[in-house]
Amino acid sequence: MKRARAAALRFGIERAYQGYQALLDDPDVDAVYIALPNHLHREWTIRAALAGKQVLCEKPLATTAAECDEMIAACRQANVLLMEAVMYRFHPRMLHLKQMLVDGELGDVRFVHAAFSFPFDAPGNYRGYAHFGGGALLDVGSYCVNAARWLIGAEPDSARSTISYSQIATDISTSAILRFGEDVSAHIQCSFAAAEHQTIEVVGTGGAVTAPLAFTAWRDDTTMLMIQRGAIFEQRAFAPADPYQLMVKYFATCVIEGSQSLYSAEDGRATLRVLDMLRGSESVMKP
Repeated sequence: MKRARAAALRFGIERAYQGYQALLDDPDVDAVYIALPNHLHREWTIRAALAGKQVLCEKPLATTAAECDEMIAACRQANVLLMEAVMYRFHPRMLHLKQMLVDGELGDVRFVHAAFSFPFDAPGNYRGYAHFGGGALLDVGSYCVNAARWLIGAEPDSARSTISYSQIATDISTSAILRFGEDVSAHIQCSFAAAEHQTIEVVGTGGAVTAPLAFTAWRDDTTMLMIQRGAIFEQRAFAPADPYQLMVKYFATCVIEGSQSLYSAEDGRATLRVLDMLRGSESVMKP
């Protein structure tokens, strides 16, 4: 409780609580943001639903699609909103990229490459332990799978992956191919054992576009899209924006107006389905 009070004082928070359940028991709380380690998303989303709270839950929504099904059912029964916190989708640059594809600026999409890696070295952090829902695939790979599905606008029908594991059986690197029918595929690359790197590349029949620093462009960052059509190159710049703030504003609007979210829990479940596919189709590389 001492730490909670100190954090509340530091950040100007009105109330501090003796544990998560005490917060859920407060009738003045309408909604919660669940930013706990992945293995706790299911339990505390269901508890929040039972308490009648609207839920914004960190990505990935759960550790498996089966867990997510329980969360969706609990929130549906309680008539509360469950939305996955995929903040990168709210950045104006990413919304522009999505609209480019919807408008056919690149022709028909043929390939998507999504990569997210950084050198992870934090002993004791939950990301290093599989039983806490850690590992690179759930942590940063979920962004890549989510982006491929969103930008292609379809669900993959097959997947194949190569996964490297640490000495304590936590996945640290994954390279995967997703097939979306005969003509469209996505390459997913994520790692805790490579240099910091983020990118999304989309190649269509009429052009290609690259979004560097695709997932964590922050509020002070000017961002770019680099577009190529044959030998012609174009850059489009976007003013700094805070995707977290935009996401929370959107979530709050859905709650207040009682409207359906464009980023449904079912969408988060679809990402987990693909992550389950990748874990079930792997060629394993042990240290």
